[in-house]
Amino acid sequence: MVQRIEQAGAEFELGYWAIRGLGQPIRFLLAHAEVAFSEVRLGVNQDGSIIADESRDWATHKGTLSVPFPNLPYLIDSSGPAEVQLTQSNAVMRYLARRFGYYGDTASDQICIDVLQDEAYDLRNSIVKAVYTLGAEYEAAFDELTSTAVPRYLDGFESYLSNRGIHTHFVGTRISLVDFILYELIWQVSIMVPGSVTDTHRPSLRRFIEEFAKIPQIAAYMARSDYIDRPINSVSASFT
Repeated sequence: MVQRIEQAGAEFELGYWAIRGLGQPIRFLLAHAEVAFSEVRLGVNQDGSIIADESRDWATHKGTLSVPFPNLPYLIDSSGPAEVQLTQSNAVMRYLARRFGYYGDTASDQICIDVLQDEAYDLRNSIVKAVYTLGAEYEAAFDELTSTAVPRYLDGFESYLSNRGIHTHFVGTRISLVDFILYELIWQVSIMVPGSVTDTHRPSLRRFIEEFAKIPQIAAYMARSDYIDRPINSVSASFT
């Protein structure tokens, strides 16, 4: 079934599975911008638990969208004179970043944001490849993730942030769209691979995720009853 989470005065609707996944950075951005948004969470039982065959909800629901490429997550913005509907997580993030001022202050900032966003999704693709490997092959896939992809990307992010000398955001003088994405990925890795991000191992990244969670708007969102702490991935994944 589809679970609807309504907020008073909401002019934005986010549709996604009832997991963190690709939807969580979007949720964080909207929460930080203090924008009321409603959610359509697909693939849940009546009690809110996730169903095993989540695809059947999407097969029914996607016909309600007026977009050329129906997909999840999707965003509907009804705040202007003409309703805007769009899909694809990167497109949604960039749309909201331009709308609410999270795309940097200079052309140089925007270049850095674009590069970091692509680096982040290269890491995410490596994570997805591993966690959605099933059965006897999962252990080898997870070992490859922890021995190759995690050091490659996290060491790069650690060096980048450490060289900046600023631990609260990755680009420019204030938070940008890439911080919402990188928080989610770094937090996920810290859960999946204990010891990967600590006070002594990649301390800049550790400080970044700690400071991000303390941002008042983010902390308030994390305290809400509809906040998703787990699962990170679908129930069909080897790591949820």
